[in-house]
Amino acid sequence: MASERTVIVFFAGNEVGGAATHLATWAKALKGAQVDYRYRFVSLGDGPLADELRQMGMLHGAVAGTVGAIRDLARVLRRERAWILHSHGPRMNMLASFAASSAGAIWTATIHSHPRYDFEGHPLKAALFPSLHLWRLSRARGLFVVQPALGDALPCRTILEVPNAFFPRLPRASRDVCAAEWRRRLGLNPESRLIGIAARLDPVKQIDVAIAALALLSDLDVHLLVAGDGRDRIRLEAAAEDCGVRHRVHFLGHLQDVRDLYCAIDVHVLPSKSEGAPTSMLEAGYYGAANIGSDVPGIRRMLLDGEAGALVPSGDVQALAHAVRRLLTDTKARDAYVERFQRLVLPRYRPERMVVAYERGYTVIEEDAVRSGWRLPANSEQTR
Repeated sequence: MASERTVIVFFAGNEVGGAATHLATWAKALKGAQVDYRYRFVSLGDGPLADELRQMGMLHGAVAGTVGAIRDLARVLRRERAWILHSHGPRMNMLASFAASSAGAIWTATIHSHPRYDFEGHPLKAALFPSLHLWRLSRARGLFVVQPALGDALPCRTILEVPNAFFPRLPRASRDVCAAEWRRRLGLNPESRLIGIAARLDPVKQIDVAIAALALLSDLDVHLLVAGDGRDRIRLEAAAEDCGVRHRVHFLGHLQDVRDLYCAIDVHVLPSKSEGAPTSMLEAGYYGAANIGSDVPGIRRMLLDGEAGALVPSGDVQALAHAVRRLLTDTKARDAYVERFQRLVLPRYRPERMVVAYERGYTVIEEDAVRSGWRLPANSEQTR
């Protein structure tokens, strides 16, 4: 049968956070979309993201190991006669770049965060892997970014933007009901105010800044709800203890469904030192929480330079505390941010726009490869 233009999408099965939401949203959007390419999602190992794609019928295979993963991924490329291998995440990118070279496929990747910060918190890895990652990225035919400023850090001539997106689901209850339920679950006073953050517990997120800011709000009965897991949890728990607010910081672990959390909090904070296009802000704004974020390119762009949410200097504890205080005590300002976010920001991040951006980007990469002399490797015709 005639060969199809096949894309192998390669990701870590245990991926969580914004990159996982990006991939799951894309896979779900592809199910009902008219597309020019044939997509096959392949995971490295198992985990929450692999399970989610499996449940929606979009997981087409898995590989394991490191050297073995390169070999097996190259076999998948040859078997499927794939034109493009598209990876997500620094480790996946390094493995995929070698597999694509072995199989003669075009390789690309989506960059979700600044490569410099990918291994922060691991001194040995941070000294070695960012440079190795950037070296392999320089071999990509083109790279996708979730916000343009990330392209400035990448050693690649062709940079293609793809918007983040998410499929909104209706809230299960009103905001008042959700807040009351979380207060009851955590044993808090009925008048306690709730702020929150949903992110992987990683140094780049600077959750310790939010904890320190909470300590400056001792006159307010306000609690910080932290949803997510990661290698930084022990350090963050110690930071809360040191700041004297351990009883007001609640580590919730990984939540499969964050709707009730976003519906419960008045303010969502994201004090990261680097962001692409944070899905957590899209979700928080959709469910009615006002956003406060660090004034870094990805967040500044999503919050429309401060029109659709409050911006504070990265790492500035005093400024974050002041912004939280203002939005907790000024209902009109908080509601205005939410209204502008829902009206001006959310329409820019619809799933169908993600599908179109990827398809257009593949065409650019494919045409550039052909002009450079690339040809689909000779192989047996694929069967279906």
